[in-house]
Amino acid sequence: MKNNNSNTKLILLHPYIQKQGSSSKLWLLAFISFFTIAFLLTLVYTRESITGKTAAITAVVGGGGGVTVSAPLPTTVVNTLLHYASKSNDSYHMPYSEMKPISDVLRKCSSPCNFLVFGLTPETLLWKSLNHNGRTVFIEENRYYAAYYEELHPEIDVFDVQYTTKMSETKELIASAKEQIHNECRPVQNLLFSECKLGINDLPNHVYEVDWDVILIDGPRGDGPESPGRMQPIFTAGVLARSKKGNNLKTHIFVHDYYRDIEQISGNEFLCKENMVERTDMLAHFMVEKMEENSFQYCRNNNNNSSSSTTKASVS
Repeated sequence: MKNNNSNTKLILLHPYIQKQGSSSKLWLLAFISFFTIAFLLTLVYTRESITGKTAAITAVVGGGGGVTVSAPLPTTVVNTLLHYASKSNDSYHMPYSEMKPISDVLRKCSSPCNFLVFGLTPETLLWKSLNHNGRTVFIEENRYYAAYYEELHPEIDVFDVQYTTKMSETKELIASAKEQIHNECRPVQNLLFSECKLGINDLPNHVYEVDWDVILIDGPRGDGPESPGRMQPIFTAGVLARSKKGNNLKTHIFVHDYYRDIEQISGNEFLCKENMVERTDMLAHFMVEKMEENSFQYCRNNNNNSSSSTTKASVS
């Protein structure tokens, strides 16, 4: 009986010993879990902190108000690009003498430079490359070619636009714009909400919000009375330049094929001779200044319009 009692006591104590061991293990497990979770939280927080600082540094370095990461293209690279572009086999490409003034303005442009181009041309990739630190946007009349070009070159931003003008209507369109100068066709406005016949109002919203530093007009077609001509881009460029919101008061506007009547008439009316910096047979360079919102005159010198009256007869 004593042996049995002794055995019974051992049986009763055995579970108690197991519980003590389990309790110690549980404490140990809880202790390890606590420090594991603390370590993971510290690791996550540190990574997020580093990522956030990196993003902030990138924003300051590459953003609008800081130092840019990419240095300007070296002069030798620019000259090489211009050289090979001017030697293109395409019969419609610009010669060196016409590309150089545009290149010079882009190089002097504060970074990042905003460059708006009307027309997809043999120089499209050149313009994108020369403005490699900035924003370059192209406007094309042929929606299928625009889609094809963007698929071929995904780095190019192209938007298509449906022009509503005809070269044969130039005289009437300009007269209508001058009649509406206090309303729909005023020189300072947001064209997105305009019904002016010469204004382009169907581009993406952000195009109208950008302060463009340089605008090149090398499209649309202007080779016949049924062609859209370049009255709309010239008028639109003039309004965009005069309606800028930022501190950069001047906009460089280049008009290609300026030997043609339509380009000269529209340029005289909406970009103004007083703003012309330089002109060759094919290229005109204007510098148009920002205007106050209550301005209702395209040109300060009204004599600009008289010089184009002799040319209008050949258009009508």
